Amino acid sequence: MEFLAPLMLVGAIGAAVPIVIHLIGRRRAPVRKFGAIDFLLGTNRRVARRLRLREIVLLCLRVAACLAIPLALAKPLISVRARGPVIQRGPQAVVLVIDNSFSMGTRRGDETYLDIAKDKAKRALSALGPEADVGVVLTAEGSVPPNELTRDHLRLRSQIADAQLSMRPAGTRRALRSAHALLSGTPHAAKRVYLFSPLMETSFPPGDPPWPEGSGPELHLVDVTEGEPTANLAVVGLRVDQDTDVGSRGLQVIAEIANYGSAVAKDRVVTLRIGSRSVARGLVTVGSSQSITKRFTATLASDTRVADVVVELDGDMLPFDDRRYLRVELRRDVRALVVDGDPRTVRHEDEAFYLETALRPGDRADSALLVTKTTTDELPRLQLSDYDVLFLCNVKPLDAARVAEIEAWLEKGGGLLVSVGDNVEADAYNATMAPILAQELRSLRDVAPGASPGEQEGRAERIGRLETGHPIFGVFSANAEELRGARFRRLFLVGPTSRGEQRRSVPSLLPADDNRRSVPSLLPADEHRRSVARFESGAPFLVEARVGAGRVLLMTSTIDRDWNDLPIHPGYLPLIQQVARYLARSPTRDPGGDLLVGRVREIPVAAADDRIEVTSPRGKKTIIEKKRIQGRTSVAFTDTSEPGVYRVATASAEGGLRQRQHMSFAVNLDPRGSDTRRVAADRIPVSAGSGNSGKSAGETAAAKKIELWHGLAASLLLFLFSEAVLTSGLGHVGSTGGRLADRVRR
Repeated sequence: MEFLAPLMLVGAIGAAVPIVIHLIGRRRAPVRKFGAIDFLLGTNRRVARRLRLREIVLLCLRVAACLAIPLALAKPLISVRARGPVIQRGPQAVVLVIDNSFSMGTRRGDETYLDIAKDKAKRALSALGPEADVGVVLTAEGSVPPNELTRDHLRLRSQIADAQLSMRPAGTRRALRSAHALLSGTPHAAKRVYLFSPLMETSFPPGDPPWPEGSGPELHLVDVTEGEPTANLAVVGLRVDQDTDVGSRGLQVIAEIANYGSAVAKDRVVTLRIGSRSVARGLVTVGSSQSITKRFTATLASDTRVADVVVELDGDMLPFDDRRYLRVELRRDVRALVVDGDPRTVRHEDEAFYLETALRPGDRADSALLVTKTTTDELPRLQLSDYDVLFLCNVKPLDAARVAEIEAWLEKGGGLLVSVGDNVEADAYNATMAPILAQELRSLRDVAPGASPGEQEGRAERIGRLETGHPIFGVFSANAEELRGARFRRLFLVGPTSRGEQRRSVPSLLPADDNRRSVPSLLPADEHRRSVARFESGAPFLVEARVGAGRVLLMTSTIDRDWNDLPIHPGYLPLIQQVARYLARSPTRDPGGDLLVGRVREIPVAAADDRIEVTSPRGKKTIIEKKRIQGRTSVAFTDTSEPGVYRVATASAEGGLRQRQHMSFAVNLDPRGSDTRRVAADRIPVSAGSGNSGKSAGETAAAKKIELWHGLAASLLLFLFSEAVLTSGLGHVGSTGGRLADRVRR
């Protein structure tokens, strides 16, 4: 125990005063035998015992009161070692950061980590006092931070209580950065952040810290796990391949299962479900911090082309990541017709050489792409209805009859890719082929005319922006590095088209100098066409449009190596494969891809669609009205807030709502949030005066001083009140005894 004013303890000598007074004031009653009052002796003995007991209690109260006065004036306090943050009262700026990612759904008995975090946050808010300006920030990706701090603590308590579990992983670094921004705008000298989290490794990814080291707010970490290890077994990956060994409808389902706990997960049950049926079951054993693959073989029913595939584990403390979903559609062969506009006798110099190689790499039978190659002269002899997708590679302008035939084929649902080259002249193309172009051509741009090859490479265009949600780019990595390394020396700039009533005519945005490096966006956004890939300058690379029920793509550079080196980059083959299947409406994988919670899903729109209805796994319906989809080839669906299978239905003017099995899609959890391993101490942001400077990963073990003089002062009042009550009671007993003695004397 410590004392802030120890000299005041001298006053404790005063505790002897009531003792001395008690001893001096004692009187011994003389003993006189008198037989007349023998009958009263029993009563007097009982009264004397009560009086003696009350006098002793009264003496103790007076001594305690005399001791409490100097002790309270000496201001005693004690120091205790407390786990968790030390909450300080008074004027200050504070941000309470609460982890609400799906990992906080881990159960501890009847509570989840989120329940524990909210309870601790509410207690911290109460301890801060009314003078603190406070804000609440949630860590789950996509959470909107507050724009100001407030002293309305009642509203903040409601906000904490209303915090919901998100199905997205934690973005703790972003949340801390938002907290720092809030605190930077306050005049308070004391700025503190309290983070309520399980302190997982994936919550603190490597990268720029949320504030400069040593200069940020005090960071206090509250571990909601309370030091207990969190075991978690999760299904973190799922894919399906066709298994021809068991027939044309055979599937091989491959699940990746990871163990993030410190103990071996032994003989855990894994179940494969297709639709509503459980078709296979097995056991897995996964070592600590390891992952394995589990393979299942199944066969789709003869009347099933599209199926929901689910792999699930027996439950653990974190149930949300114990299953993963996939939409599987049996692949059909795509019939592709390639029209070679510049045939050569040397095969690798042929216009269609790289395209044909990418469409059927090594003549593999499992590519499911049936390729027919022809020339412009032979095209009239072929029936377009026999093909799903048509490639026009650097062809000279076609005659009006051929263009009309292709347009009619597109109207019925065909797919067309037009690539340019030396045989393409803008004015001639626009004059005859405009009905089947996604965008009219303008001028040819040469990035470095007459320059040496080295200078051309240095000034070449690169692919800059991609519509990452587009199905064509669904197989690429997040940054699509496989495509961005390609260099383009020549390309066509495009302008607005005026074909028919479906295309709007807008002013050209073409700059006067086509060879300038900085080119503005030349493709105005409207409901009939869009640029799905652009160069770094903003000029379009791939332009998509719709002709009736068909899809059209325009590639503004060559499909071979004449104007670029894209064909020798690793992204060329998957790009061509995806383009062919997208134009032919034939999937190469799960129709929805590995779509994660919170990501955007592009839903294709048919010309006859008046309304689209999307039903979430829990039955919530989202209706996309006609005004949002009219004239568009696809519409973005953003409400992917929960994992599971989303059902899509469409309605047309002629008929009612129809389920579209091929348009439904699966959404899964981001596997980053399943990693419950603890973060290392050196990954946690540090600031001056931070409460996380302990040796363990973010645990605060601080000395907390507890003031005792407030309790002593309250005890003094209690002592004085009790003394007054006992004193009045003794007076009453004494007066009663006196009256009795007077009667005896009389």
